[in-house]
Amino acid sequence: MDEQLNEQSMPCPVCRETIKVGALKCRFCNSNLRTTAAEQEAETERVLFSGHPAIIYSAWQWLAVIGTVGIAFFYYWLASISVTYQITTQRIKIEHGILSKLLESVELFTIEHFDVYKPLGMRLAGYSSIRLRSTDASLPIISIYGVADLENLADSLRECSLRERTRRKITSIIQA
Repeated sequence: MDEQLNEQSMPCPVCRETIKVGALKCRFCNSNLRTTAAEQEAETERVLFSGHPAIIYSAWQWLAVIGTVGIAFFYYWLASISVTYQITTQRIKIEHGILSKLLESVELFTIEHFDVYKPLGMRLAGYSSIRLRSTDASLPIISIYGVADLENLADSLRECSLRERTRRKITSIIQA
């Protein structure tokens, strides 16, 4: 009988008292278990994108590769492997360099504005770039390019930025 009781009960994530598995509120601390679970999920950092930009992300780069009989491809390949993006639900990390590395990191709650740029050459190759304006004085503008489906990623970043601002109770002041 005791085993059957343990299968149908769990500890409350707030007060650790034993409650039923399907409970919506804890009967001891009166906390809403759904909002507590949502808050805990928001606090965990998930990776949205991790990797290098595309080697060739513009139609004009293809013209340069063809015009230089492939030599430009080697240059674009080196440029691609020298940049690594790690975009999560809480921050953006950009690592530059091949031998010596520089790691730049910006928290999403500091990002004020999202600009999506779609120049003709990038549109022909199926890419776009985003520029993020931040309140961080050391990194006021962040550019991300050469990532597939970047427009949807920008929308996800915007939602994550708003969620982080709400979670950290940060409001922005807009100056006219």
